[in-house]
Amino acid sequence: MALQTSQERIRPVTGTHVVRVQHEGIVTADPERSKDFYCSVLGFQVLPRPAFKSGGYWLGTPGIFPQIHIIQSELVPPGSGAPISPLARHTCFEVADYDAMKATLERLGIKYVENTQPGGRVQMLCNDPDGNTLEFQPTTA
Repeated sequence: MALQTSQERIRPVTGTHVVRVQHEGIVTADPERSKDFYCSVLGFQVLPRPAFKSGGYWLGTPGIFPQIHIIQSELVPPGSGAPISPLARHTCFEVADYDAMKATLERLGIKYVENTQPGGRVQMLCNDPDGNTLEFQPTTA
């Protein structure tokens, strides 16, 4: 028996419909250091960026989201001594090759923690130079 699917457009109750994460804004006092970190760890490129008053970079892969927007600011990021924790505010990236991501962190000497979530899904977490936690999971696709 075939399932009936509705062709009616989903109408969210909040008035918006999020399609994807477009970018993550990361505050830093040292945009060069952050740029180097994200380009080295994630393989991102420097993308065109408007001439904002604050320094920074837009990083990513042309035409693909999400991006990382590095923002030079007087605001205080968590700090280099912040714990690596999935309980803190963090950004999660699905990665096509989990083992290659782990090898990249190891090659670059970046401390990480790895654990298994309830249900068996693995996750690996590290911090960027400003103490922002990043999570990596194998892709679900």
